[in-house]
Amino acid sequence: MSALYWLNVLRLLLCLFFLSLASLYDIKTREVPDRVWIIFAPAGSVLTLLSLILSKWNHQNLIISALSIVLTACMALILFYLGMFGGADAKALMCLAIAMPTYPKTNFKFPIKIVLPMLPISVLNNAILLASSLVLVMVSKNLLDVIIGEEIFEGLEAEKLVTKIFAFITGFRVDVKKLRDGRHHYIVMEEFSRKENGMLMRRLKLLKPIGLEEEIMNIPEEFNGKVWVTMGLPFLVFITLGFLIAIFVGDIIFWLVTMIFG
Repeated sequence: MSALYWLNVLRLLLCLFFLSLASLYDIKTREVPDRVWIIFAPAGSVLTLLSLILSKWNHQNLIISALSIVLTACMALILFYLGMFGGADAKALMCLAIAMPTYPKTNFKFPIKIVLPMLPISVLNNAILLASSLVLVMVSKNLLDVIIGEEIFEGLEAEKLVTKIFAFITGFRVDVKKLRDGRHHYIVMEEFSRKENGMLMRRLKLLKPIGLEEEIMNIPEEFNGKVWVTMGLPFLVFITLGFLIAIFVGDIIFWLVTMIFG
């Protein structure tokens, strides 16, 4: 086998190692030390450069690689500034784009025959699909609460229907006592305020959810009910799984789109 083949294998192992390492940090602390990315990015860039050299600076590969890096960086930064991505998630995608901007050329035949040439985009697509599957879990929990007769929007009756529907499919309620014990990684979807007469007001805050530690301090001590939250997802785990699926299966979302629209 050629030197390029083994170089691609090394690049795959490098990406898998650093993504797995970052996932472990994400699961444990929801934070990833910057030294992970400080090592990952330069190492990946060197291997990508060597790959381009061994492929004799193939123009098509060079253009796709550059486009992949730019698009991935833009998407990661946009999602980060919209509050839909953590900083570590954005850094992971950008490092992945540097280390392996395109699919490596191997003899492996994908189960999904149609594959996007830009690997990081496929990884993101797969990660989003995996994370979205948790919607079924949250909807099932909320349906169960409704079936047993709980008023899941008690205290939030004034919220718009569309807001309630969005909360229903993206979040669930937990007892505030569970939030205060600090042993869970939830993101609070409510904000509390008081009227001039001292009456406590609650609002669903969906587009800009606040981190647990910051928001718990804003929940009045006398409040003892249930609060709407969403899962503080260790999204790096989904990125790592999305990477494995992209390598061994392909881009599932892109495949579904092509199957639907031809």
